[in-house]
Amino acid sequence: MNKGKHLNKAPIASAILPVAIKKLLEALVYSSVFISCCAFALTLETYWLAGLSSSMPMAVFVFLATLFTYNLSSVQSIIRRANQQRNRQSESWVLRHKQSMAVLGVLSITSAIAVYFVFGLQINTWFILHLAVISIGYTVPVLYKKRRIRTLRSVPLLKVFLIAYVWAMVTGLLPLLDAGLAAGQPETWLFFARRFLFILALALLFDVRDYHYDRQMKTLTFPGLIGVQNTKILSLGLLVAYVALLCATEESTLLLALVASAVVAAAVIIFASEHKPRLYYLLLVDGAMLVHAGFVYLATR
Repeated sequence: MNKGKHLNKAPIASAILPVAIKKLLEALVYSSVFISCCAFALTLETYWLAGLSSSMPMAVFVFLATLFTYNLSSVQSIIRRANQQRNRQSESWVLRHKQSMAVLGVLSITSAIAVYFVFGLQINTWFILHLAVISIGYTVPVLYKKRRIRTLRSVPLLKVFLIAYVWAMVTGLLPLLDAGLAAGQPETWLFFARRFLFILALALLFDVRDYHYDRQMKTLTFPGLIGVQNTKILSLGLLVAYVALLCATEESTLLLALVASAVVAAAVIIFASEHKPRLYYLLLVDGAMLVHAGFVYLATR
């Protein structure tokens, strides 16, 4: 009799496990913890590529700042509509957990400030300030003389360049400056250009994902201008330019690791379409950055 009870529990347990994994995956992805881990990994990767000692406080600072930036819209929404009721019935994970994401955003920026002061991070104020203006302006509309100025992300064709610029600055240039490298050195800007091209190639895919939504909102993006397939070709072309820069600046095992990561990114680009589920982009496109860092880690051990 007891044996029968145990047999009945087995299928129940096997059914519950995938549901729990799915919920955990959704929480990591939609709360932006996953993409913040990607920023953390790319920051450490920069130290590895440059042959410098890694700064864990700087990597943690980048993780927390990224987490705040990606949850900023939830923070703004809660501040503007403090009495808004939680929508538990919504199909959207983000809408169901908007208050939690706002709390996460506040905690992350508070923790980032604490890390900055406790570890005495040497970050140029103007460097951080201009990135903060871009990041906030990307999400939050500005009121000027009672007129609502649209967000930077709604400016035609600008979104992907802003994403690539901020990511290349934060995960590429910031660690190099932290390690004492001069901003005017050609090697520093070559590294920035490499990171910019790689991120830009991936960022274009989010325009592919949002193709139908952007058309409804009348926001001009690259897929709306040149079509989805041509946008993917452009993205692959950027990866080719990235590999060309790699061949000019890297060699041996590191070059193979970086080229391999570009091949993985190319596969993600080839199979992308406007009909792919949101998780395809949040896991695989963002995950290409994690693969990138993982290959470099293996190559430098």
